Amino acid sequence: MPAHIRDVRASVLVAYLDESHSRAFYCFAAILAQETSIKSVTAELDDLMGIAAADFGVDPAAEIHGHPIFQGTGEWSGVGIRARVWMFERVLDAVLASDVTILMRGVASARLLTTQQARGYPEKHSREQVCFQHILERIDQVAEMRDTYALLIADDRDDRERHRAHFESYRISGTPGTYMSTRLDRLLDTVYFAPSHPSRLLQAADILAFLYHRWNTKADADPREAEVMARLKAKVFGSGRVHGAGNWP
Repeated sequence: MPAHIRDVRASVLVAYLDESHSRAFYCFAAILAQETSIKSVTAELDDLMGIAAADFGVDPAAEIHGHPIFQGTGEWSGVGIRARVWMFERVLDAVLASDVTILMRGVASARLLTTQQARGYPEKHSREQVCFQHILERIDQVAEMRDTYALLIADDRDDRERHRAHFESYRISGTPGTYMSTRLDRLLDTVYFAPSHPSRLLQAADILAFLYHRWNTKADADPREAEVMARLKAKVFGSGRVHGAGNWP
């Protein structure tokens, strides 16, 4: 078990969640942090955006989001590829240098449907619900390992009430299945949905979700892109900060 999970602390964890998806694959990423790490990562990312403003002409209040940075669109249009790669690296460095735990869970759409049909599941849950359930179970697990509790903050979305209802159902009846079924006893209250613009931690979770989606769905034809993606992946998974990453089925 990683040392940063064994290290028992009294402080409540805050879990910042965001998603990334395409027709083939759906995933969530979460960053679990205590108050000191939340403050330090926020300050690091604010400073990073100050550098981006001075060097690349980006608005210092701009959001740090994976897709526009990678594609060079929106507020990142006109910023060169090397600068945008540099941005990805520095965001990961800021997160991984802090006392955080990273979770990433994915669902392969076609395989989920095939598995549900083959096993004759009485209820066929959507890929979003399955993925949400799996990452909640692992947030609950990390909080239990650290003998504390966690509060959930997710990027705002139109179907927020549906996810809140699923969360409440899990607390009452337990999560579906037998492998990690839990009533999420370590998760507090409900799921809070918030806009990402004021939250650097939600933006960092977006970066991780974007990367995890890409690592699972893209075979980069350009060797330069492949090298960058391999380096970023090695940086994340070699950090010792990742817990319970994986996909289902």
